[in-house]
Amino acid sequence: MLDLKKWCSCLLLGLLLIGLGFAATVEAAQLKTVMYFYGTTCPACKEVAPVIEKIIAKGIPLERYEVYDNRENMDRLAMLFKMNGIPEHQWAVPVAFYNGQMYVGIPRILELEKELAEVQGGSGAGTVGAVDTLGIMGAALADSVNPCAILVLVILLSFISLYHESRKRLILSAASFIFSVFITYVLVGVGIVKALTFLDITETVRTFVGVLAIVVGVFNIKDYIAYGSGGFAIEIPQAWRPYLFSLLRKATTPWAAFAIGSVVTLIELPCTGGPYFFAIGILSKLGMTPTFFAYLILYNLIFISPLIFISIMVYVGKLSVEKASDWQAKNSKRLHLITGVLMLAAGAAVLAT
Repeated sequence: MLDLKKWCSCLLLGLLLIGLGFAATVEAAQLKTVMYFYGTTCPACKEVAPVIEKIIAKGIPLERYEVYDNRENMDRLAMLFKMNGIPEHQWAVPVAFYNGQMYVGIPRILELEKELAEVQGGSGAGTVGAVDTLGIMGAALADSVNPCAILVLVILLSFISLYHESRKRLILSAASFIFSVFITYVLVGVGIVKALTFLDITETVRTFVGVLAIVVGVFNIKDYIAYGSGGFAIEIPQAWRPYLFSLLRKATTPWAAFAIGSVVTLIELPCTGGPYFFAIGILSKLGMTPTFFAYLILYNLIFISPLIFISIMVYVGKLSVEKASDWQAKNSKRLHLITGVLMLAAGAAVLAT
């Protein structure tokens, strides 16, 4: 018999490790390092020192190399000058190397500082730090175990199994539905970031999303301790469910499942959207950059992974639709607890930094 607890634990752990590894790779790629060479008794170096401190304060990695008293650093600088085709009589400090460019002298280093300020501030294309990355991964995991998303898929599989015996149609419809959810979620994320960039408020969103994460976490833990207390639960509103079920009842073909997937995703946003809005708020400072899209795709792959897992298990006969439905119903409160703890941790970490 399939041990769902064991498989789900392994799935979540695997998603966390893959996500952190991928995010660490993306983060390393986006953080280019400034190599700065100077001399201890160089007047120009002393004059440009405050500018170097400003660059460091922006969170940009900067490596300093003193060349007057360190022969190894001088040899390293000489090699860089030669690689850039600079004749020996033009060698001088202070000099900085960044992103394949060389900046020699005070005016050029001032230009570098200005360029870095524009990249991180004016264009909205900043960087995502380690704490932010952990927060985004935590939100993605919280979203992936959200009871709403799992409930919707289980209902879809139930209707397909009820009206059609073909396992091929079941897996194709499930795959089409999940792909539609993925695409819709990505488009929603892009739309939110475009709106924040247009309004020029990406830098003021951080505190808001930190508070949002804590509120979502508290409400989910509330549903674990006393489900529905206060007259509401972090799930799809009961008044919307008849309409949602009527839509899912029609999604028994791949094309219908794809079309309805987008509608259902928008309907369940009040339930699933908390962690996503938190992650998008953090990512908004990246702007429409490759790094932003890498994180966005990673988030949504983690989000749909449990849905893919359940669909495959049902298709290969390792899990029945009835057992999946029973598991979702029995573990709904535990899923709220997991979501709540992850969101509390993510929000607290973001606000603390």
